[in-house]
Amino acid sequence: MPLQLCSLSAHNFRLIEQLEIEPGPQVTLFWGQNGAGKTSILETVDFLSRGRSFRSRRLDALLRKGARTLTVRGTVREAGVPTHLGIEKSARGRVLLCNHHKAETLSAHAARLPVVALHPDSHRLVQGGARYRRNYLDWSAFHVKPDFLPAWREYSRCLRQRNQVLRTRGGMQEMQAWTQRLAVAGERVDIARSSIIDEIKPIFDTYGRKLLPEAESALRYLRGWPGESESLEAALVHARSRERRSLATHWGPHRAELALSLNHQPAAQVASRGQQKLLAMSLLLAQVAHLQAHTRRDCVVLLDDIGAELDRDHAGALVREVAALGCQAFMTALAPQDADLQAWTQARMFHVKHGTCKPSG
Repeated sequence: MPLQLCSLSAHNFRLIEQLEIEPGPQVTLFWGQNGAGKTSILETVDFLSRGRSFRSRRLDALLRKGARTLTVRGTVREAGVPTHLGIEKSARGRVLLCNHHKAETLSAHAARLPVVALHPDSHRLVQGGARYRRNYLDWSAFHVKPDFLPAWREYSRCLRQRNQVLRTRGGMQEMQAWTQRLAVAGERVDIARSSIIDEIKPIFDTYGRKLLPEAESALRYLRGWPGESESLEAALVHARSRERRSLATHWGPHRAELALSLNHQPAAQVASRGQQKLLAMSLLLAQVAHLQAHTRRDCVVLLDDIGAELDRDHAGALVREVAALGCQAFMTALAPQDADLQAWTQARMFHVKHGTCKPSG
């Protein structure tokens, strides 16, 4: 289902004092010197979706110097129906807007504008801690599996309560009650994640062969507790003495891992930075294609400085794969000739300088 961000405005976001643009339906390029504010514009799109950016979630990092409130607004059109979204953020908190009224939750807000960002730090999907890969899984589960969000919320609540019982050395009856509830919710989270991996793996394999034809890449999901057949509740019972010492829940989906290998070795250990980035890009492209295949929806794709640590051939191959997905894309580059825009039939360009954005070309 076609999805397009038709208008975008921002006020007091990083370098940007005021921004008002109409992005192109296929690809929009923001070009200019380093430090001009190009990445900040891409961040506003991510912020409009999730209430944080792919670079930072801290308000003081996003708020323009000297300002007290930042605002990002945009109009999303899906299946011909426009939805007006907005986020205002200040030290007093966050206000979500949908069609000019206060919105209910950030999750409902995010569901209306799926965004996937490919950027210089995307290699953290490979090199970084397990939480990056869990977040990757959970983005897809959130957008594709309707049962995932309530299960994850219940699991998170039970985990906090169970950890509190451990820290305060509560009674056995209370511990058993929270263990049972945590296990039920945790199994539901695991079912959703396992299903996501089963669906994404063949798509990832395809992109891996295209972007890294000289190497063999693979994914393996580790659910967060031992044994293929052991239940989460049983694993927690067996870990009881260890938990009494650590005062924290030892097993569960919060310990899950998505193991990436390259040529049968841990990718984080053997892959070069360029290979790590291509593996991450394969994961992210697979995420977009998976969303399209299982929901019939598109998402917005952000491409920030994709030439960093990639040679021209690999960067060009990546751009062509993004264009082939048919999603609306936003790109940054130092100059128009540095962007492989011929992969699209239409392109809109803006020159960015000192935080201001003007149409170009």
